Amino acid sequence: RAAKAVAAVRLEQSLAMANRTDTQADTVHGTNPQYLVDRIIRNKIYNDAYWKEFCFGLTTESLIDEVMKLDYVGGTYGGRRRPAKFLCLFLKLLQIQPDEDVVLEYIKQPDLKYLRALGAAYYRISQSHMNVYQTLEPLYADYRKLRYRDMNGKLSVIHMDEFIDWLFNEKTVCDVTMPGLPKREMLETTLDLPPYESVLEDDLEELDELEPPPVAPEGGSGGGGCSAGGSAGGSAGG
Repeated sequence: RAAKAVAAVRLEQSLAMANRTDTQADTVHGTNPQYLVDRIIRNKIYNDAYWKEFCFGLTTESLIDEVMKLDYVGGTYGGRRRPAKFLCLFLKLLQIQPDEDVVLEYIKQPDLKYLRALGAAYYRISQSHMNVYQTLEPLYADYRKLRYRDMNGKLSVIHMDEFIDWLFNEKTVCDVTMPGLPKREMLETTLDLPPYESVLEDDLEELDELEPPPVAPEGGSGGGGCSAGGSAGGSAGG
């Protein structure tokens, strides 16, 4: 019995160590990075079998292997509010706090869409307002499909640009409260943020460039000639 008790204590201690934030991590928004996830949600993650079995000891590199297995984004779901694997890996990022260059690689790589979504969510909650706008706005051009699991456990299809829009405009995304974000116009005025260039505007400009120029009517006939003639006739009749 004594041996079992000692083993149980050691297991609890090792799990507690596994749940601690990296000692080299900086505070984010003035607090321990993991505290950006609500305490109740954190405890659900710490007690989840996936966290205990697969998230222990993950590094910025080995985490990618776990992300490759993801097939949806989500927070907690079901009657017992089980944390989605996406949420567990999000908390792991807060725990190990990868360098910004690493997170930017997660975001900019084109192949793994769930790695991009995870990196974008982490970047949104951990970076300055200017960096968030400059790094995440270009992702509005990514229209790839993602699967999303809501709190009832129901799966639906969303798109990457929709997920990015949530990060900018929703107070809570995947059960994580997003830090306040000033309006873009304010940052353009106070911090010299360049004006936003809409992806749709770029697409329209490209379509205009591809569209052939109008062909001039032969012999003065055509819609323009009829209009002019009609006007002249109207004047004469007057």
